[in-house]
Amino acid sequence: MASGKKTKTEENREFNQDWTESFAFICNTYGLLTCLICHEKLAHNEKSNLERHFTTKHAQFTGKYPTGDARKKAAEELQKTTVKLHAK
Repeated sequence: MASGKKTKTEENREFNQDWTESFAFICNTYGLLTCLICHEKLAHNEKSNLERHFTTKHAQFTGKYPTGDARKKAAEELQKTTVKLHAK
């Protein structure tokens, strides 16, 4: 009964690159989701967890960078900063 299809739940537990722009999260080298704003790590790779963290702790980010190019650029800059911090 091993089919190649993934259930919706399994799809939501794989890191989606769009989550970097939408919720300012990356998947670190250990497979943990890391917030680019506060560097908090989430153990469960689920979209709902990212969304809850982002909306409750970083509401000002949403106001300052609405969806679109502005948010994409802000997420890219945060990602560059995070990479530089961890490279030291």
